[in-house]
Amino acid sequence: MTEYLSIDKNKRLGITEKIKEIFLAEKGVVFAYVFGSFLDLPSFRDIDIGIYLDSIKKEEIDNFEMKLSGKISKKCEMPFDIFEVKVLNFAPNSFLNNIFRNGKLLFSHNEKLLSDLIEKTSLEAIDNEYFAHQSLKELIPA
Repeated sequence: MTEYLSIDKNKRLGITEKIKEIFLAEKGVVFAYVFGSFLDLPSFRDIDIGIYLDSIKKEEIDNFEMKLSGKISKKCEMPFDIFEVKVLNFAPNSFLNNIFRNGKLLFSHNEKLLSDLIEKTSLEAIDNEYFAHQSLKELIPA
């Protein structure tokens, strides 16, 4: 099990910039986010990174994520298992919505695609909230 790390804000910014450089150089990456405890907690176990690709097959995702985690690990001179790269192309909308709301966008090569995804996941979250509220109302006697 990975131990918790505590890194000052300036070093975190440096790590984030290195991650951004790698993905900017990687062909096919449409946008990239950093999210999770690395952004806002004093200590963290891993660095969560979400990327959206212009094209990938589901069966290629695991190898691609591992390859990129290795590149980031080498560039940042940190252990491989700290970096959790997630391809977002097939991710559930609830997961995407959380990243869009709480993550930090590193870059986007396609603002239209990104804004469409944000809109779609936000609208679905609103719909789900309404239905969850309605279900609770039905369960609680008046």
